[in-house]
Amino acid sequence: MTPDDLKTPVPTETAVPVAAPRARRRGGYSKYLVLGGLALLIAGIASTFRGSAMVYSKYVDEVTRPAERARWVGRTLRVEGLVVPASIEHRPGTRDFRFRVTRNRAELPVTYSGIVPDTFRDCAGVTVRGVLGADGVFRSDEIVAKCPSKYEAATVVNGECIVGLAPEAPGRRM
Repeated sequence: MTPDDLKTPVPTETAVPVAAPRARRRGGYSKYLVLGGLALLIAGIASTFRGSAMVYSKYVDEVTRPAERARWVGRTLRVEGLVVPASIEHRPGTRDFRFRVTRNRAELPVTYSGIVPDTFRDCAGVTVRGVLGADGVFRSDEIVAKCPSKYEAATVVNGECIVGLAPEAPGRRM
């Protein structure tokens, strides 16, 4: 060994500090609890709208078929058809209406209490929303009258609604 070797320190193994294992955080499950609560809230809100969202839309002749009528009794649905000519009855001083809707020679009696649209009249295309009773009467809580165009309007001919026959304007021929 030389005198220089004695002055130079000899490398020795040094201990590298090892990190202590991390302690598991107690709040690790809180994000899952929040997501679960949010999912339950969304499911609760969706279930309240489920009743109004699940409304079937049918035509008069589909609801009045003898084989199908029992299937629709007591269920909320929309029924589409034309107002039967001369069938609208209004009790004076009230908002109570009784009328019939038709399609393909099938008729359905309807009762309604409320304000009717301006376009509600004989042969008007309507969609009524409500419940079909066991007695065959449709109890409506909403009426939507369609706005007829010149080519799709229904006209009363011999007591029946004829679709596609719009009355001519006076003095105008096609």
